[in-house]
Amino acid sequence: MRTTARLAAGSLIAGTVLMGGTAALAAGPSSDEAAAAKAAASPAARQRLGAFFVHLDQHQRGQLVTQAVPKAAAQAKAPRLEGSVQRVYSLNPAFVKGDGGAPVATFAYMAVGAASASGQHATVWLTRSGAGWQVMNVISGTEEAVYPARAQGGTVFTEPQIHAWYRLKDGRVTALNDTAASSVGRTGVTVAAYRRLVRSRYADKLPGTAYQRSGKLGGFSPATGVSDPAPDRGPAPALLALGAGGAVTAAGVALVRRRRQGSY
Repeated sequence: MRTTARLAAGSLIAGTVLMGGTAALAAGPSSDEAAAAKAAASPAARQRLGAFFVHLDQHQRGQLVTQAVPKAAAQAKAPRLEGSVQRVYSLNPAFVKGDGGAPVATFAYMAVGAASASGQHATVWLTRSGAGWQVMNVISGTEEAVYPARAQGGTVFTEPQIHAWYRLKDGRVTALNDTAASSVGRTGVTVAAYRRLVRSRYADKLPGTAYQRSGKLGGFSPATGVSDPAPDRGPAPALLALGAGGAVTAAGVALVRRRRQGSY
């Protein structure tokens, strides 16, 4: 799924707030997806995508990434969208906290895959802006667009602190990638068992805790003693993120981890 180091455009780093921290788990009207797709296909968005792919070239060659990209260079990348717009859900802090009736995950942003003429791949993230949608970030790789398409009648969500993707269906949380499998096993767990798991990881790291006030980033492994664990992926940031805005900062923490792994 990842053929390049993760490279993110600057809007998330600058603190852009994602919508939907308290949104319901159920998907909204399809008109939102259509509007988001239209925004992603706009000339301005295509120019931004082309510039992103130029930056990715510079990064891979070990060059200084320049902020200004000539329009012709961006257009030469011939960026195109791939697949349909997907809703991305993220682990809900209220679920971690144990609030009664809180959904496992909440809506974070829309995502759609993109590719360049030279074979690079990226994902465009979109958030609501007034009555419409706008591109808020571009990031290398396609996970945010590909995994949500595997819902198969359930809901796909991410636990970004450990870079895990799950499917929630028929009362069970099952793994969609190796890190998730090391978390919940190859056959998955019940929702109640998953709540206990994420509470053990994050309950003392939610907003308002001493951990959060200290400004620490965590260092736990996703492996939890389930059978057939995947290799430890190393330290992962803790749940500084799951506070006001929920998935907002969760996505931000995921980006911090990607930056530790060689992107910037």
